[in-house]
Amino acid sequence: MKKWRHLFVVLTIMLSCASALGDDDFDDEMQVRRWALLGDTQAQNMLGLLYLEADTDMQNLQEAAYWLEQAADQGHAGAQANLGILYLTGEGVEVDEGQAFTLFRRSAMQGLTSAQLALGYMYATGKGVDANPEEAVFWYQQAAQQGNASAQHHLALAYQDGEGVEQSADQAARWEFLAAKQGLSTAQFQMGLRYLRGDGVERDMLTGYHYLLKASAKVGSMAMDSRELVSNDLTTEQISEIRDDARYWKTHL
Repeated sequence: MKKWRHLFVVLTIMLSCASALGDDDFDDEMQVRRWALLGDTQAQNMLGLLYLEADTDMQNLQEAAYWLEQAADQGHAGAQANLGILYLTGEGVEVDEGQAFTLFRRSAMQGLTSAQLALGYMYATGKGVDANPEEAVFWYQQAAQQGNASAQHHLALAYQDGEGVEQSADQAARWEFLAAKQGLSTAQFQMGLRYLRGDGVERDMLTGYHYLLKASAKVGSMAMDSRELVSNDLTTEQISEIRDDARYWKTHL
């Protein structure tokens, strides 16, 4: 169950689709509730998310599931994805991976990239549906082409391993680069290793060190250890240049 928790943050989408309201209409909880009772899907989705907040007196997982379902049944893509997460984690509802898959698919068909990412992961792992690497790649690609960094990273892994798509180090590097450019630390780590090895890119120790330096703050000891290996091939001046000249790297990543 816990492996799905990281998707919750990604999928708690408060979309304005199917809503006639502007941002200023939701100033407080009472207004959200009033509009939710009137059937506004954005308000229903937002109210569901408010009931999920663990650090407030409002937390009520059953109420959260109820209001997300109201919005999801009316076609709100964000609510469909959020409710899908609840069916995966069993929070407020019984665990039902098949229902989660159905909800993710409905949301993904509307173009919500986080739902497309989740759908791809379900196809890749066989959760709620028979495993299908080709379908996983299809949905990763749908989200990746819209700029979803996590989907770009998963698509890169598929190309790297040849899972559901013809193996291609060049394509893997291309999608990993796009994810790293958006600041995804796991992608930055992978790009660091690629430059270190010359895997899908021209070998460049200096660039590799930079990527590992960026990733080390979030990825942890693995990136730190790899960074040390790279630094053995760099001069002190080169390392200092990477650390100090942030403006240069902003234009390249």
